[in-house]
Parts: sequence; structure tokens; C-alpha cells
Amino acid sequence: MKYVFNANIPTSPIQLTDDGDVKFFIGLNCTNGKLSVPLCIIVEKRIDNHNQKSICNSYFECHMSSEIDKELNEDSMLMHKSRHIHCDSVETLTVDGENGPRFQNESHEGYKVHDWNMNETAINEEDYRMNTNPTSDKQVTQIGSFRTGSAQSAEILTMIDTSDGFIHDNPTIIEDVANERQNMMQQPIVSGISDDHLEEHQIYSSKKELQRKLYMMALKRKFEFKTTKSTTKLLLVECFDKECKWQVRATKLGISNMFQIMKFYSTHTCRLDMMSRDNRHASSWLIGESIRETYQGIGCEFRPKDIVADIRKQYGIQISYDKAWRAKELALGSIRGSPEESYNTLPSYCYVLEQKNPGTITDIVTDCDNQFKYFFMSIGASLAGFHTSIRPVVAVDGTFLKAKYLGTLFIAACKDGNNQIYPLAFGIGDSENDASWEWFLQKLHDALGHIDDLFVISDRHGSIEKAVHKVFPHARHGVCTYHVGQNLKTKFKNPAIHKLFHDAAHAYRVSEFNFIFGQLEMIDPRAARYLMDIGVDRWARSYSTEKRYNIMTTGIVESLNAVLKNARDLPVLQLVEELRNLLQKWFVTRQQQAMSMSTELTMWADGEFRSRYNMSATYLVEPINSKECNVNYAGISAQVNLDTRSCTCRQFDLDHIPCAHAIAACRFYNISCYTLCSKYFTTKALLSSYSECIYPTGNEIDWVVPNHIRDKVVLPPKTRRPTGRPRKVRIPSGGEGKRTSHCSRCGQYGHNRKTCKRPIP
Repeated sequence: MKYVFNANIPTSPIQLTDDGDVKFFIGLNCTNGKLSVPLCIIVEKRIDNHNQKSICNSYFECHMSSEIDKELNEDSMLMHKSRHIHCDSVETLTVDGENGPRFQNESHEGYKVHDWNMNETAINEEDYRMNTNPTSDKQVTQIGSFRTGSAQSAEILTMIDTSDGFIHDNPTIIEDVANERQNMMQQPIVSGISDDHLEEHQIYSSKKELQRKLYMMALKRKFEFKTTKSTTKLLLVECFDKECKWQVRATKLGISNMFQIMKFYSTHTCRLDMMSRDNRHASSWLIGESIRETYQGIGCEFRPKDIVADIRKQYGIQISYDKAWRAKELALGSIRGSPEESYNTLPSYCYVLEQKNPGTITDIVTDCDNQFKYFFMSIGASLAGFHTSIRPVVAVDGTFLKAKYLGTLFIAACKDGNNQIYPLAFGIGDSENDASWEWFLQKLHDALGHIDDLFVISDRHGSIEKAVHKVFPHARHGVCTYHVGQNLKTKFKNPAIHKLFHDAAHAYRVSEFNFIFGQLEMIDPRAARYLMDIGVDRWARSYSTEKRYNIMTTGIVESLNAVLKNARDLPVLQLVEELRNLLQKWFVTRQQQAMSMSTELTMWADGEFRSRYNMSATYLVEPINSKECNVNYAGISAQVNLDTRSCTCRQFDLDHIPCAHAIAACRFYNISCYTLCSKYFTTKALLSSYSECIYPTGNEIDWVVPNHIRDKVVLPPKTRRPTGRPRKVRIPSGGEGKRTSHCSRCGQYGHNRKTCKRPIP
């Protein structure tokens, strides 16, 4: 026997397995001595293996009234091929309004009465399947649904299973049952917003769900009510006007959390002057639930003043800015979870992440009070790609977090063969100080191991410089030329100095650098002295003693900071998951791009190579021997050595892509230019960089975590937020000003092409 709740939430049929379930069903669905929920009956013919007899197991549909203890109507008996099925046992039930349902074992004319064992079907089900011909011996009898309060006898529907499907004896009843089932499935889910219809016997998943429905009804229908009584088992609400009879009474169903409406008076007679300008039911948690879908995703700009305007437009209610702000915070909290719980779940997340992605390294450090201190994460796929196919030039930087407990996000990134950002490791700490930078770089060193020719680039932060020299003593530390140029703007206020510095830093030849730097020194000796104190070999390409390739700035990390602008608002667990998700998307997209490339070099390297090839078309080659030659163009000569892959212009030596002189020499000696390119710029290396996959951690409810990991306590860090409005925009660096946009359509300044409104002559 099965039955379905008359609820707004579509539910699967609930099976009755014993007498206790039947008693609960009768007490739950009996109103004024009548049942309102139908049961479904299945009758099937099976074979007893021991006695080789045909036995009919019957499940009866109960449609009982106050006269249920009377004799059953002959028309209500099940029909089996035009014959009455006289089951050996039928247990009748009597509904007593005061004492509840009780079972009676009475003898009725035409059949015997004794206890029916409901477990026989389950015991012999497998025997039935093995010894019964389904095309001839199986019969399913289903009872059509009843109307509430109907006392008429049940109509019988017989369906015989054949090899072609079901042959239905009564198509009319079949259609009615199908229509009713379809209508049931199309009922709206109780969300508190989509439907404001109430009726008796409706069932809700919890009392809060019912309260949400009542509050939304009050907002839509412009009335107010008061909660007369609210306990764990009862909810009674009445209209705020004492003269109005509107009332809802709901009770808890058994030991479950579900609430059912038992009484409902829907007519309102309240006076219009009872309405207030700010409906008392427009609470912040209700508004937060109603706007929850608006904040799905990251970076939503739905501000509190927008919430105030939308509520006024939709419901005609004026709410305060503070209430709208609280509603926004509640909506975000329901989606993102609690920041405190986020820290406590972080150890389990890291364990699952390492299990799903082999080679991944994570670490969490807490203080003596179990409060969060440091976090480190490096995905195994990124580490594997770095060791095989990425240039050993790492840019590091930090950026501030904007969540409740603030902090700093540390990033280490590289460039792949297509000149794209390749994230390597992430860390979270309190701030950019000596201890945090040393810890992060030490974890990065442990993850990477010893790397020959490693080059680390950063800004001129003192803590980074100390940590690099201590943790990576064999690596070369260079500074970002962009940050040095911005400092020059701030200190010396001379645009000519900044231009000369940029040209000197990017010069390939030492002679070219000396000429440009001499001009800068003549304009402002103090600026020249400032640059010399930094160390020329740390920012000038021509004096670099290690392989820096073409990476002169920390722009890859700054670009990654911009990508994570909205993610830095998230709690720590959601932030880490967003970092993992970002890498997953990039790895999939770039792997597909690499597979679609038909050139031997990557798209970026092939573009650079072709531009240099076009320049070399008019160069004159003078051979010296089989591997060396002198190349002349416009009175400037360069000596190329194809064996050592070098050229006196230094471009071939530093970029590791053949310069125009080397390409001209290759054409002269009939040698393939592609063989002289570094392996890091090949399509094969790019594909190898993204060859491994990054897997998600799945749902938290499905995680299998050891107890010693799950029981680890991680509390939020000791952070004191500054007073005032939280800062969302970083403080500009020295010399950094607001850029004036230039329109490529009309040529004017102050707007761009998309916002241009000027007519074109």
C-alpha cells in the first residue's frame, strides 16, 4: 500500500509496511471520520515454490469513513478476471474521533478475518520472478483515486502485462489517473514567493517554511497578522485586526519536522487603516530569502539601494537602507556559508583536494589557540606542467583580501609558451611581513625543489627580498621594471626620465644601454644614482646574468589579482574553491587551444617569429664558416653563431627565439629556424603544460575524511577590522594616476568607442 501527501511540494509515494504505518496514515489523513488521501493497490499472481500453488497477494485501497466498521460493500471487492478474489484475511479499521484509529478482527459474511502478514510478498518475491511467466501469470490491479469525503465504492482498474505493454480494461479510469498524477507533478514548489495560495491539509517541510509562506502572502495581499502562539508543535496566527476572522492553525506531524495546516479562515474583514507604511513582515531575513537567487555567482552588484527600490516597486513597501543591507548580508551568508565554519571545514577540503588531484600540496598552520595563521596550496597539475614545459621564471606578489577576517593572498605565477598566465601556487596570511613571506616562499621551495637557473621577479618589497635571498640562495632575484618606473614618477616628477628608464631597461645591447643611461644621467643625476643603488643587473635586460627571457614585470600576478577581484570578497573556503575552479577552467580551455594549433610553435611565439622573419628578408649575410656569419643591414652588423645560438645583438641570447639576424643566417645555410627556438615555445610543450586534469572536490556531504582530519579545529584568525566602510579598492601605487580613455571612433578623449555619441562626418 502506498499513498501520496496532498502537499505543495511534489513527493514520492510513501509505502505502508506494517500495522503501525497504517495507524499513522489513518490518524494523519482522517478528517471528520473520512480519509482524504487515497491508497494504491497492486495485486499480482505468484507461484509458491513449495506447494506449486497460485497465490494472489492483494494490497487494498483504503477509503474509510465513520461507517468503516460496517460490512464491506460487494462492489468494493477486487475483481480478478471477472471473479471475486476472496482473500483469506482482511483486517478492518474503525476510526474513532476521540480515541483514534483501532483495528478490529471481525467475521463478515463472505470472507474470513485474521491477521494479514504483509511480509509474505517480500519473502517470495524472488521465487515469483523465477517461476512465473510474466506474459500470462502476472496481473496488476490498481484502484482509481477517490474524491475527498466520497463514500461511493471504488472502481476497479485491471491492467494485464503482456509482451507488447499493458492492456487496459478501463481506458477512462486510466486517463483520469494519469491526468491527476500529471496535475500533482505540476504543482509549484513551496518557495515562499512563487505561490501565495493556502488551504487546509497542506503540508510544509518545516515551520519556518510555513512562516515564510505566510509572510509573503501578507506582503502580496497587503495585510498584517500576529503570531498568537508558536511552539515546537503548534503555530497559530491571526489577523492584526481583532475584528477580522482571518486565522491559520498548523500542527506538527508526529516526530517529523513537517507542519500541516489544520484550520484556515481565508476571509479578511480588517480595516484599511490597519496597514502601515512599512509592513511588519518585511523582515530582513525574508527579503534576504527572496533576493537570494540574485546573488548566485560572483561579482553581483545588487546594492542595498537597489533592494530598497525593488521592494518598493514590487510590494509597495518602503524599507530602510539598514534593513536592505542586512537582507543582502543574509542572502550572501545563505549562499556562501558562515566565514567561521569556512575555516573549520578547510582541513577536510584540503584532504579531499589532495585525494582527487594527486601531487597537490596543501598546508594549514594554526597558532597555539587553534586560530588560523597560514595556508598554502599548489595543484599537482600545475607543478607537473611547470617541471616539464614552463620557463623557470616565477613572479610573486601579494594582494589584500576583502572578506570578514581580511588577510593577504600570496600568488606565485609563471608564463606558459603562449605567453599566458600559469598559476603555480597560492597562499593566505595575515599581511605582507617578513614571517609570512618567508613561510610562503619556503613552502614554494619545498613544492618545486631545486630548480636550475631559477629567476624570481617581484616588486621592491623588503620582506620579499629578504625571503628570496634566504629561501632561494641560488636563484637570481630581479625587480619589476613597471614598479621602478612608477617610483621614478613619484620621486622625480619628470616624464622624460621615465621614458629613458623604460628604453634603457628593455635594451638588448650593453652599448645601447650605456648610451641611453648616459642621457638620463645628464638630465637628472639623482635619478641615475637612485637606479644604480637598486642594482642595474636587477632591472636592466642587457646586464642580466641569468635567463630572464622576455619577462620584465610582475604583470602576470597583477593580472591574476584583477581576475580574482570579486573572489577576494569570499570566505576562505569559497576563495580556495574559486582558485581551484579557475585553474580547472583554464587548463581545459588551453588544452583545447593547444590541440587545435597547427603550427610547430605556439600562436604567440609563431607571431613573434614571423614578424622577425619578415624583417630579415633584406638582410645581407656574409659567411665566416659553416656555423658563423656576419649579417649587415643599414650599416649595422651583427655576428651570428648558430652552434651556440647567440648573436651580438643579444636578442637571440635573451629571448631564446631566433632574432632577425639568426633567421637570415638560417635561410642562407638552408637550416630550419624552428630548431633554434627554445622548447618552451613549442606547441608540444604547451600541450604538455596542460596535459593533466584538475578535478573538483564534489559535494561536502559525500566527502570521506578520516576522523583525525575532520576533528581538526581551525578557528578564524585574530583580526580586528578597521572602523568605517570596508575598503574594496586598493590604494594606488606611487606615480599611478587615472588613465584618460581615448575613443578610437572619433579620436576624442574622455570616453571610449562603446560610449561614443559624437557624429562621424
